[in-house]
Amino acid sequence: MKFAVVRSPSPYNIILGRSGIKELRAIPSTIHAMMKFPTPRGVATLVTRSVIISECRRLEEKFLLDKEAEIETPPVTAVINENEKTEEIMVHPAYPDQLVTIGKNFSPEGQKRLIDLLKSNKDVFA
Repeated sequence: MKFAVVRSPSPYNIILGRSGIKELRAIPSTIHAMMKFPTPRGVATLVTRSVIISECRRLEEKFLLDKEAEIETPPVTAVINENEKTEEIMVHPAYPDQLVTIGKNFSPEGQKRLIDLLKSNKDVFA
């Protein structure tokens, strides 16, 4: 397996694709911020410390706020209703009752690209 090392704050120790996870016979858990996989000496467990995750999120939010401050935006006069901030879409035609909720604050092109991404990776979702 080849790895690319990136110097960047991230809440992740490693980013593996499905093929890498399968090759390692790993079981990742996003909720628990850990991954387990078999080794010749037994089961290995990789755990991310919650402090690291919190720090990365804080840095990411600061970066995004700094970027927003650089862009001059006119004041918004429209009031967005809380019920209208999301919409549900069907990703898998075999399961029309299982909808995915996405935000409505995308551009039409961004929304189309997100829906295409979700549909092309529908095998990832439970």
